[in-house]
Amino acid sequence: MTEIKTGGIVLASASPRRRELMARVAPDFRVFATDVDESAIAEKDPLAFAIAAAVLKAKTAAETFREAIVIGADTVVALGLRILGKPADKEEARAMLRALSGRRHRVLTGLAFYRRAEDRLLTGYDLTYVTFRKLSDEMIESYLDQGTFLDKAGAYAVQEIGDAFVARMKGDYDNVVGFPVEKVRRLLARFVAPAFTVEVGDIDFPASDGQTEAGGRRLLIPGAVTGEVLRVQIVGESGAARIAEVVRLESPSPRRAEPRCPHFGSCGGCLFQHVDYGTQLELKERYLKRTLEEAGLPDAASVTRPIVASPDLYGFRNKMEFAFGEKFGELALGLRERVTASRQTYRRTLPVGECPIFGPAVERVFPVFLDFARANGLEGFEPATRKGQLRHLVLREGKRTGELMVLLVTAELPEIELAPLAGSLAAAEPALRSFVHVTSGRGSDLVEFERIRLVAGIPFIEEKLAGLMFRIYPPSFFQTNTAGAELLYRRIGEEAPLTRTSRVLGLYCGSGAIELSLAASAGKVTAIDSSPANIANAVENALVNRIDNIDFVPGTVEALLADPLREPADLVIVDPPRVGLTGKALSRTIALGAPAVAYVSCNPLSLARDLRGFLDAGYRTASLAPFDFFPHTPHLETLAVLFKSD
Repeated sequence: MTEIKTGGIVLASASPRRRELMARVAPDFRVFATDVDESAIAEKDPLAFAIAAAVLKAKTAAETFREAIVIGADTVVALGLRILGKPADKEEARAMLRALSGRRHRVLTGLAFYRRAEDRLLTGYDLTYVTFRKLSDEMIESYLDQGTFLDKAGAYAVQEIGDAFVARMKGDYDNVVGFPVEKVRRLLARFVAPAFTVEVGDIDFPASDGQTEAGGRRLLIPGAVTGEVLRVQIVGESGAARIAEVVRLESPSPRRAEPRCPHFGSCGGCLFQHVDYGTQLELKERYLKRTLEEAGLPDAASVTRPIVASPDLYGFRNKMEFAFGEKFGELALGLRERVTASRQTYRRTLPVGECPIFGPAVERVFPVFLDFARANGLEGFEPATRKGQLRHLVLREGKRTGELMVLLVTAELPEIELAPLAGSLAAAEPALRSFVHVTSGRGSDLVEFERIRLVAGIPFIEEKLAGLMFRIYPPSFFQTNTAGAELLYRRIGEEAPLTRTSRVLGLYCGSGAIELSLAASAGKVTAIDSSPANIANAVENALVNRIDNIDFVPGTVEALLADPLREPADLVIVDPPRVGLTGKALSRTIALGAPAVAYVSCNPLSLARDLRGFLDAGYRTASLAPFDFFPHTPHLETLAVLFKSD
């Protein structure tokens, strides 16, 4: 550890147990007992409460020791979201132990490192899961008779009860005692590490860390924005780069934006809400060009047009897949937590109360499902163990019609009637038009439609796009940004050479939105998709809009293009999945020899690979147009228009 500077270390605690454990971290420290009023802490979440209490202790002691590094710690026992603090008397202690009997609970220690002279604060925490055996009244009374429970969170000390009470423990034993030695040692090393000043030169993309160079090595700074001057410390390594954390903001950047979502930073759904939208577009456009150049396609990069912004920055998504899970022993409904270089997570669900990129329906719908789950004893599904019932909650919304579809995705449910849930849902959300129950027993974390049952309403919602009305069913593929998709489809019509005699072939057509939007400008349209559900949906959409010059054909591109077409295509539209075209699909598409190709891609890497195939076969790139369908994320859509060289 770096040598502690003037002021030394002060432990803001009167606990003899913490004093003993602190001696394993640093041999030289002072103890200062703080008298703080924890009842004044408004936090109700156990972890937030523990950290707030630790901060309060550290800052109180720092008023006396302004130059010292003051360490505050607070340990709580949490049963679900209920905080079990120090019991007031024997009766309350007895009630606590009875509540813990036979159950798993959490022991959380909040930590705070503070130096008043710099007004610098670092917080952290440690978490241990403890499962108690079934305790008899005799076991409880025997322990209480020792009279040592009054100053113990949860009314027990693990070093006193041992295996007699504890069946299992997952985590640090020292944390349950009240002071996680290893976590304190790591955080203290971070706190005293030398700090230095840097200016952020750019943002690492498609990741979202600020980056610069220091000491001849690339430095990544999570949460930093181009142009900021920061005081930072090194906290880790990531490949050839080092990871730093911000100690202090010296000079702000005009490129920084205020995130609208309160869950930003922890949630894995958005990475760039802290960056102004103009900079987001600049990063995406530059990334596309760089990808093409690195793939050896400088000519394609040179014809890239300015990126088309999303018409809406929030509320633009017409579909969101939320996940059920567990957070601190309680059922959670939200999105998967963000994975970073310093925080690796596996499928952990972050509870969210709102989702600005989707819309206000989340705030009305989520409480209904959480109340229903708790009332029926339902839990989040864990693929690894196949335990639990609730998998996903999918919301689909017609942004132009206001209609809402709700899909509850579960494993096999016990005999539970969903009609009352449908009634509660309709009362909470007047826009509800379709409530569907989807059952999937597979082990993946994907939304898969093994069985679909309509619980209430009708089986589809409607959405308007390009002057047409589209019906959207639970498994339908439909671009998630309605307004953005309309701009892209319009650009295809402007860029592609279409006449009333043109023959158009659409590959990977989904529910037919692109092909139907172009049908009025063409003579004959044929569209292919491997999903029978998509094809049936597309046929219905053609009927709804009274479009009769289009045929939808089920099957894979590889199989259906194996034989020559009865009529050659003047324009081929390609809109493949994120992985792009298979080798066989690419060669058979090229073999069509169509004069023009419009390739729609959501992945610059697979786009560059497939473009190479077209260019090698004699096509030239007339234009590339990026479109931002996904603000605040690294994703973008790109339209490449190719012409066959003479």
